[in-house]
Amino acid sequence: MDGRKLSAALLPEVQAHAQALRTRYGVVPGLAALVVGEDAPSQQYVRNKQRLASKLGFLTRIVAIPAAQAGTESLLAQIEALNADRAISGILIQLPLPPAIDRYRLFDAIDPLKDVDAVGQVATSALYRAQGKGFLPCTPRGVLSLLRRYRVPLAGRSAVVIGRSDISGKPLAMILGGRMCDATVTWCHRHTAALAEHCRAADIVVSCAGASLERPYLITASMIKPGACVVDVGFRHLGGNRFTGDVDFAAVQAVAGWLTPNPGGTGPMTVLALMQNVIDAARSQLGLEHAQYTV
Repeated sequence: MDGRKLSAALLPEVQAHAQALRTRYGVVPGLAALVVGEDAPSQQYVRNKQRLASKLGFLTRIVAIPAAQAGTESLLAQIEALNADRAISGILIQLPLPPAIDRYRLFDAIDPLKDVDAVGQVATSALYRAQGKGFLPCTPRGVLSLLRRYRVPLAGRSAVVIGRSDISGKPLAMILGGRMCDATVTWCHRHTAALAEHCRAADIVVSCAGASLERPYLITASMIKPGACVVDVGFRHLGGNRFTGDVDFAAVQAVAGWLTPNPGGTGPMTVLALMQNVIDAARSQLGLEHAQYTV
């Protein structure tokens, strides 16, 4: 399941919605990213996000703060200023943050109409209760687009979701097991006993652990049911400009029916989904419905 290819196919639709906002309402979507510290994967994602936003003609603003100078109160002040800035449609806080910072206070401080990562209380409550048309977190939204485009059967199928982050594993488990997808979900993590057995019984395996383990990969070919769908959301920095995921792609591709590469699978779709959420944020602030896409 090629995320780069699907992202490129959906990009003209995002561009059309952005153009409509400019011509009909005089609105240029604006994205602000709050980045703390020097985490290499985070910096890579921010560069990817900024590059695509600029290509789409969005206003972009990166607020970069050295970890030694960052505190919860000072970051709250930054968020308050971005909330009040009418040029900014969406705000995201790039993770991870230093342990001393209260990330949940930061998440909840974002204006719900600008919470394009869907991390605040309003967004998470709406997702948990399946209420309204709030934002979906970007990685789950991108994964759903891949599953739909490649026509992966979901209803009534068994799915394993590995990972419990607020922006990937948790929401994906709820979305796949909820009325949007109607799968039956087993929710695991890197400490789950008998993880291999859970995976071997699943029709769909979504790994979001990003785990650094004694072995090279968390998910190996022997853990996958023949013909299963395997989605690799994990992201690990190997040094230099080398990155990989949770899944042994070379071995698993001989077993799986569907498989995302990593890089090149869920990463591009996460970035595209962010752009879709920024469009929806700008539309919501105008009192408009969310934009519609082919997947």
